[in-house]
Order: sequence, then C-alpha cells, then structure tokens
Amino acid sequence: MSELDLYAKYLDLGARLGRSGEVRQDMERSDRQIERERKREEMELQKQREEMELQKNREEMAFQREEREMQNQREENESQRQLKLRRLELEAETKKLELG
Repeated sequence: MSELDLYAKYLDLGARLGRSGEVRQDMERSDRQIERERKREEMELQKQREEMELQKNREEMAFQREEREMQNQREENESQRQLKLRRLELEAETKKLELG
C-alpha cells in the first residue's frame, strides 16, 4: 500500500471519526432528553399519586365526619326517647296519685 493510499485511509478514518463524534453527541443529547422526559414523567406520576392520596384522605375524613354525625343523631334520638319515656312514667305516677 502506498503512502497516498494510507493517507487516504487516514483521511477517511478521520472523517468517519468526526461523524461518529457528531453521532455520539447526538446520542448523548438524545439520552439527556430521554432522561429529562423520564424525570418529568416520574414527577408527574408522583404528583398524581400525592393528589390521589390527598383525595383519599379527604374522602375518609368526610366519611368519618358523617359517621360521627350519624352517631350523634342516634345518641340524641336515644336521649329524646329516654326523656319521653321518663315523662310518660311521671305522668302515669301522677295519675295514680290523683286517683289514689
């Protein structure tokens, strides 16, 4: 192989290496872009998970509040029933004494 052929091969190799350097840069750029998109998606998923957790907590708190309100209503109804019963007992006793 002549010096001219070797020189041509070196030039060709250099040109290919130069392009491969560009390709490498493009690939690195693409990798960085993919990584940024992956991180953005992860952040979005985390945000969605947090929002779902907040919504779940709100719903749970609302359910507990409704449960307490229902329990309070039952207790109030029971108190009213006990008062009515006591009133009827007192009225019955009063009538007994009046008829006495």
